[in-house]
Amino acid sequence: MASKKPSNRKSRSPKQAPRHGLSAFLPDRAIHALTPEPGTAVRFLKLVIGVMLIPLCWVSVETFLILLHADTWSGNYWKTPEFLSFAIGSAIWLALFYFARCRAMMWLYVAGHELTHALFVLICSGKVSKVHISSEGGHILTNRNNFLISLSPYFFPFYTAVTILAWAALQWTFRDQGGLNPIWLYGTIGFTWMFHLTFTIWMIRREQPDVEQNGRLFSFSLIFLTNVLLICAMLIIASPTATFHGFGISFWENAKSFHHRLVESAVELMRALPS
Repeated sequence: MASKKPSNRKSRSPKQAPRHGLSAFLPDRAIHALTPEPGTAVRFLKLVIGVMLIPLCWVSVETFLILLHADTWSGNYWKTPEFLSFAIGSAIWLALFYFARCRAMMWLYVAGHELTHALFVLICSGKVSKVHISSEGGHILTNRNNFLISLSPYFFPFYTAVTILAWAALQWTFRDQGGLNPIWLYGTIGFTWMFHLTFTIWMIRREQPDVEQNGRLFSFSLIFLTNVLLICAMLIIASPTATFHGFGISFWENAKSFHHRLVESAVELMRALPS
């Protein structure tokens, strides 16, 4: 399938606009901090932040693997109907993505991509004047842009969020009948999460204006870190034994020992090199 560029977004010059969404509760300083002026200094700052995020990416993966082993495999959570439903939903999407990918799927991805941009524009007190969606690509016209708006489709699973909101609405509607079987929720989350993950990986390997304008190192580090932390959060919420407190302690311990372990590895590597 030919590569697409669904994130070609056109932006208008920022101007004063009424507050919308969550930004109505944020001070002006917080809003403007998310919308820096373009320039060499900003790009250099993002490069520095990108470098600083690399250790956090490593620590987050370490902590995720500990969480996966302690609360999924050792805790036998992987045998539960909920986890199996999530795995089946993920497997179904993977089969469709690799063996039956089509224009309709691309249109759905572009729709989720551009609607996520639009959602984060509103959160950041911006205004959306147009949303264009097609299987060939899409864009939005807006008066505000920042790294959060640009990169949001790569770390925010739009259809998973829609699934959870729809499930909450259905649960409320059918609460008198005892609610719905949660295995359908987990299966749909697995399907939509894998949709987000596969398309994110597939598209980010191609030239993306969203990534280029923020710098590759900064963008890749932020996208990787947020996706790992998000799947950790989903696992903690779903698992009967995992807790955010335990995850935080594990993350902190790994972060504290990262520098020491890095130095030890570097010393061992230097010793192993031929003199």
